[in-house]
Amino acid sequence: MRNLLRVRVALTVLLSALAAVPGSSQCAGLHAALQAQHVTSNNEPHVQLGFLLLNDSETPLDVHAGSWKLIINGEALEESNMLFGNGPLPKDGYTILQPGENYEFGRTLAVSRFFPTPGDYKVAWTADGFVSPTITIAIPAPNSSGIK
Repeated sequence: MRNLLRVRVALTVLLSALAAVPGSSQCAGLHAALQAQHVTSNNEPHVQLGFLLLNDSETPLDVHAGSWKLIINGEALEESNMLFGNGPLPKDGYTILQPGENYEFGRTLAVSRFFPTPGDYKVAWTADGFVSPTITIAIPAPNSSGIK
């Protein structure tokens, strides 16, 4: 039930973002959303990324998973293929999305490796056929509350 609520919230955010893009109100196809949460615990701090890819067209669409890239501060992450090719996957991998279907998944990135200095990081998810809106991830200085 919580996952369904999360999908509905993500879809609402995605559709709101698309409505804000000029000329996109009639743009059917693949649409991507990205969310992030900075997590600190007894383990190493990390960023939990949530990905949502939606086919709102009337035809099946290839998601071109081999072209997926995570962009951090304007640079494609060299480890993108490893990031998207590992972890839980659909039975047949990320291939064709039927009309109205979506893929939703998460990945975890260590702060020390991917966000090594405190500050704001601009993050987006791109591929052949879609680009997510860019989000900002704030990484606080150690021993800081991270509240702006």
